[in-house]
Amino acid sequence: MLLVIDGLTIYGDKEKRRYIHLVDGGITDNLGLRAVYENVELSGGIQSAVKRVGREVPRQVVVIAVDASTKVDITMDQSIKEPGIEETVNGITDAQLHRYNAATLTLFEQEVNRWADELSEVNGHPVNAYFINLSLQQASTKELKRYYNSIPTSLSLTPEQLDSMITAGRSLLFNHPEFKRFQRDLQHH
Repeated sequence: MLLVIDGLTIYGDKEKRRYIHLVDGGITDNLGLRAVYENVELSGGIQSAVKRVGREVPRQVVVIAVDASTKVDITMDQSIKEPGIEETVNGITDAQLHRYNAATLTLFEQEVNRWADELSEVNGHPVNAYFINLSLQQASTKELKRYYNSIPTSLSLTPEQLDSMITAGRSLLFNHPEFKRFQRDLQHH
């Protein structure tokens, strides 16, 4: 956590940081979950974080993580020829991104369950945790996976791509076992 605090503190020094240049955080926190985790930890834990935002202890903690990363098609494995610098950098970046995403998802799921346990102790009623991990790689067919994988990472999508992504997200969410458990539990309350 000290690295996070030090990293944030340096932005307050206007002499050393006259200009701030922002870039996509994909390599450091592609899913955006580490920032949430760090915010809770820097607040003093989940109980302090809930108090800080002026909320009552919830009965459910629901996290929906959406991983829209693509899988790079590694063509270097198809040739005896030594890979070029671009292929090598792409391969390294892809491997790091996916390993870090996997570690982040594991950490965050554990933390959400721990937070629910801690909040249960505070309020005297059980707090249920639901961690719903969605990925375009969970698409129902190979053709759809290939299609989603072919959409370039950019800030604009065609209307067809956008409609397809919305449909995919809705389908993945409604068919996810953890989301179904959440819906069942809501009906019993």
